[in-house]
Amino acid sequence: MKIIDINGNNRDCSSVIPDFDWPGYVKAEIVDRSGIHSEWYTIDDFIKFNPSLKNLIKGAPKKKGEDLGVVTESKNNTLTDKKKIWGKDIFAGTPIWIARGRGEGQIRKVISNNKNTVVVDKIWDVLPDKTSQYLISPNAHSSKAVGNTLFVSTRSTRKMIE
Repeated sequence: MKIIDINGNNRDCSSVIPDFDWPGYVKAEIVDRSGIHSEWYTIDDFIKFNPSLKNLIKGAPKKKGEDLGVVTESKNNTLTDKKKIWGKDIFAGTPIWIARGRGEGQIRKVISNNKNTVVVDKIWDVLPDKTSQYLISPNAHSSKAVGNTLFVSTRSTRKMIE
């Protein structure tokens, strides 16, 4: 089949499938002189350039949303930001990371959410509070540098660097 890539070029393609490992993307197997190789396109770009092939991506998982903010309150396994108005469960399955403030460094997986509260997969070790900033993103990862202290020794003194 022929597809049009994001640069507007016609390309020979052996298949186009939703990529369930990368929500929001389709994987195209491109055929050229060097053989077959994979290329990924956002669903939106693929449909924009190939509207007649929209049926090939039916059932594709949508890209996970991202957001950040300041905690209004939290309980055992919830976090609330009353300034938000989210769609129901738009963050389900997405990591949430406490990036600053009380509870800094904790990472959990969002199980569900309503307009301004997320439910996480396990109880917070330290409850985030109004000093806490959070990030909800598929790119949020556990930080290993939180709470560490680095000691640097010199000949005559030992300095603490935080």
